[in-house]
Amino acid sequence: MKKVYFFIFLYNFVFAQTYNLTDLYKFSFENSENYEISKLKNKYNEKEVDKSISSFYPKVNIETEFMKINEYLVVIDGVEQDRRDNRKDTTFTVEQTIYDRSKYFEYKSKENDFLQSEFDINKEKQELMFDVIKYYLDSLLKAKQIELLNQKLKRLEVILQRAQVKQENGFISKADYLEAKLQRDELVTQTIKRKLDYTVSKSFLEKLSGIDNIDIKKNINVAFFDTKYLKEYSEKTEENLDIQIQKLKLQKSDIKVSQSISDFEPTLLLKYEHIANDIPENENERTLSLFLKLNIFNGFYDYKNYQQSRIEKSIEKLNFEKLLKDTDQNIKNKITNLHSYFEIIQSYPEVLESKKFILDGMQERFNIGTKSIVDLLDEENEYFEKLNIFTEYQYQFLLEYSELMKYTNYLNEEFLNKIDRLIYE
Repeated sequence: MKKVYFFIFLYNFVFAQTYNLTDLYKFSFENSENYEISKLKNKYNEKEVDKSISSFYPKVNIETEFMKINEYLVVIDGVEQDRRDNRKDTTFTVEQTIYDRSKYFEYKSKENDFLQSEFDINKEKQELMFDVIKYYLDSLLKAKQIELLNQKLKRLEVILQRAQVKQENGFISKADYLEAKLQRDELVTQTIKRKLDYTVSKSFLEKLSGIDNIDIKKNINVAFFDTKYLKEYSEKTEENLDIQIQKLKLQKSDIKVSQSISDFEPTLLLKYEHIANDIPENENERTLSLFLKLNIFNGFYDYKNYQQSRIEKSIEKLNFEKLLKDTDQNIKNKITNLHSYFEIIQSYPEVLESKKFILDGMQERFNIGTKSIVDLLDEENEYFEKLNIFTEYQYQFLLEYSELMKYTNYLNEEFLNKIDRLIYE
């Protein structure tokens, strides 16, 4: 079994290729079914608009009818010419709507759906980009945590070897030695768990991109990031895609109100009909008709429909106002978080340097016997905990930054390249 695991690891190590964010996004974009679905929905809605426009064009029909009827005389100039029991009529009809406001609002409604689907394409693209960034950063975090655990494990192995010598010579108790050994065993378990988490997180990237055996970059550097311009994004709330889509939904609800009102209005239709038959001296009948239709009563259906449209408009308006407030608050929170994370990240190198100095001092005192192994292990845990927290803040900073761009509709290839430059081998 160990040989099988070894060969699997060796295969992944040899054949895995390191990809950056930009490369993985390109592969994921080409592999995305959701993006293709959004494009097809957009095309579908475009055809719906074309269908609604066609209702304004005249309708032209030709209909031929063959009839078997009772026998009748065919008389020409008062003289019986024939007796027949069949007849053929060909009817040519042209209809043109002159006034029907409901058709106009139907067109506006379909146009609104089309515009929403345009935003949905962009939204799906940004969702895909954010997923790639999120899983890439999550995999990076897990990989960095594995690296730190391995570093800590190596140091612990050295400490354990010295502790064993001291325990055999009676300088430390067996209980202290066993506690150090227990921490080493727990660290091995944590490493295995982190490797599993890393594999799961990386599998999402492989699913999105359609590529197996992906390897990623494992370090982040945001030390030279400029946070001065972040405040500008607090004024870009209305550029949020969800808000723009909700605006269109509010407009559509207003269209529905107008459409429901149009059901009370009259409609005007012009119809030309030409009937050609095979009856001598009566071959052609031409009719030009003007139809005026006015709904008088239909069981209050139109009135109830109007009331529903008013309620729907109120709902969409409240949804818009709520979404506007929530998005504005979320953007402000993201900006505040980014400033806080960046300040912590800037101050952490000094903290880590101090903790490393203290740890080295504790190591020396343990070696000469003035400090116990428990004190040294506590200091080791604190130091590596600080390293882990530092990595998590860098990860969280980039994730929050990506979410801010998503909220403000600035999550694009230019931003992706910017994030990519902050991640290195």
